[in-house]
Amino acid sequence: MDSKPPFMLSRTMKTTPLVLAIVTLLQLLLATPSSAAPSGSGSSEDLNDIIVGGLPLPFGVGVNYLWQRGEYEVTDLHATPLPPGVSVGPGAIPKVQNHVDEVNVKLDWWALPWLNVHAVVGWADGHADASLSPDLAPLLGGASQFTVDYNGFIYGGGMTLAAGYKHIFGTFTANYTWGDIDLKNGTGLSFIDPDSIETLVLTPKVGWRFDQGAVWVGGFYQFTSYVQSGRFNLGPPLGVINFQASVEDKSPWNYVVGGEYKLFDHWNLMAEGGFGDRDQVLAGITYRF
Repeated sequence: MDSKPPFMLSRTMKTTPLVLAIVTLLQLLLATPSSAAPSGSGSSEDLNDIIVGGLPLPFGVGVNYLWQRGEYEVTDLHATPLPPGVSVGPGAIPKVQNHVDEVNVKLDWWALPWLNVHAVVGWADGHADASLSPDLAPLLGGASQFTVDYNGFIYGGGMTLAAGYKHIFGTFTANYTWGDIDLKNGTGLSFIDPDSIETLVLTPKVGWRFDQGAVWVGGFYQFTSYVQSGRFNLGPPLGVINFQASVEDKSPWNYVVGGEYKLFDHWNLMAEGGFGDRDQVLAGITYRF
């Protein structure tokens, strides 16, 4: 699963608790195949016998579409120069709503029965709507919000850890992507294009497998923390005002429900919906061989 931030420029990541969680889960999952296999060998043949539908074919090439809508909050804001007696803070931009559409190609490989590695490359197109407080709006000609359009290439990769027995399975996916994003300047508003935008997504899931596919429920964690810089050209008498805003996800977690269906011997269809403080739809088709 891939998800991209809106119109932001740089990111500082605080991932130590997440790394500890991933390491702990990895230690648990590494032991699962050998304990579940009847012979104790943990081989693919053993696992095929105890997992409904068998193991997937090792290689996959897929095309996926993602739509996502999520809210961000401004945690710090600076603007200079301002008229005497005027100051701004995070409350000057009370809400940032991001909308993105993404199409990507995903290559994956089941290197081991419990380990899948993947790479993705795609294109994102979206916009972010930033609301302005009544105190700030008069400085900007009475505007109540401004919109930033953006698009660009997305690339990255990750891994999935998996364990299963009979009909029941669990997975944990970590995905890290970079975005080469172009920001579209508006009337009186300009930005500096970022060198790269980074996104970390974690998705734990549990599900039920049947001969022709599977269904699952789970969580979706998206880490986003960045600093946006730009300038407003307000004309006389204020002139140019430079701003810098620190922004992060208002709520990084949401829920997901999804499923896949096997077409013929090599084609899989997948669909997943996310709900909560972030809404999203993911759909794709994969050829396995």
